[in-house]
Amino acid sequence: MSAEFNYSLAFSRNIGWFTEGDQETLRRSKVAIAGMGGVGGNYLLTLARLGVGQFKIADFDQFEIGNFNRQVGATVSHLGRDKAMTMAEMAKDINPEIQIEVFDKGVDPQNLDTFLDGVNLYLDGLDFYCLTIREQVFA
Repeated sequence: MSAEFNYSLAFSRNIGWFTEGDQETLRRSKVAIAGMGGVGGNYLLTLARLGVGQFKIADFDQFEIGNFNRQVGATVSHLGRDKAMTMAEMAKDINPEIQIEVFDKGVDPQNLDTFLDGVNLYLDGLDFYCLTIREQVFA
């Protein structure tokens, strides 16, 4: 963690949109996001900028050039890199105090309970065609 980072200062411009108590609630909140592509990656970085302090993120895929048109993590320097690990690094560049548990093999029936354990909110960024795991998550 950088000695220059200050949570209160970094997210002070959220006050007005949120109360100081709300901001502290966000800091203590844990959000699970399955899928780190076009939707999930944006969820992660937006919530990191709001000051959410804990995440569980999952994706088994790697960035490729075909992702450039819609995925925030898709850049030349990220080609071939794991989406979940890359997005975790990007979120930590916003807030080095963030705690992120990375599920780089994605979400499946064997790790679903662990993925959702202790979270305050689940956000779905799974690909449209991932119907079976989506049904299991929402069950």
